[in-house]
Amino acid sequence: MVETVGDVVTNLMSKVFETYGVNCPVCGKPLLRPQILNKRTGQKMAGACPSCGYMEDINHREIPDNKALTASAHKNEALGYINTYSIFSSFDVFNRRFSNYTVSSDASKQVLERSRTIANRIINGETIHTLMIGATGRGKTHLAVGMMYWILERSGYKLLKTVMKNGKPVETFFSWKIIFIDWRELIERKKQSFNDDQMAKQINKTMAEIKNADVVILDDFGSERGTEYSLDLADAFWRDRENKTVIVTTNLIGSDLTARYGDRTLSRMKNHGVNNGITFANIPDHRGLVE
Repeated sequence: MVETVGDVVTNLMSKVFETYGVNCPVCGKPLLRPQILNKRTGQKMAGACPSCGYMEDINHREIPDNKALTASAHKNEALGYINTYSIFSSFDVFNRRFSNYTVSSDASKQVLERSRTIANRIINGETIHTLMIGATGRGKTHLAVGMMYWILERSGYKLLKTVMKNGKPVETFFSWKIIFIDWRELIERKKQSFNDDQMAKQINKTMAEIKNADVVILDDFGSERGTEYSLDLADAFWRDRENKTVIVTTNLIGSDLTARYGDRTLSRMKNHGVNNGITFANIPDHRGLVE
């Protein structure tokens, strides 16, 4: 059997590096560290993430207790879920936080506070459809991702659910399941997947998981060219998410959404959406203000 370049690299990596039960806090993938000890200290060296480039600071590492291990497990599982099922064009989108959103006016301060308020309601168990509406570059995606991290970090990456156990309801903590979907990217990859089996597996995995996720962020909804294919995809999405939390960013207002997707889809969007919208009016283009 002939080894490929990938096989050679993988075998070499396995001889030099090792996993050690710690996942990347950024993307959720396992960290790798050299198998040999540091000659100066006699201790294991810091790890790094081969996927996103995160570097561990070994000077600040502490031996975790059971509580810390459980908290770490929830965090790793939640971030791993996002990384596994999300559809995005650039990993840079996940660098957004409430803390690095540029507040340049009273209007931008109001949408930030509104986003934080809705995120807190989601943490408290409300099912919400929130439409973040405004022109391109106003910070909608930034705050949508900021909501995601606020939900995760404020809740300890876990949420309380009631499940049936031995015929009785039992409250149990589960890791959050959140998916980020760049709507236009999803449509493009769906089209490409017709001729790409590997991509088809990834897309099908995401589409199957949409109905199971606790929260879905649907970014740039309505930015695609309107076709029967995109209409059918939108209809299928909102059927699955009609009674589950969705955070939507869009340039389209209500009448434009109706014209594009029809009354049935808009009706599903409005379910859990009353008084939950965020309008990005009188806000300057953020693309010249942030990285």
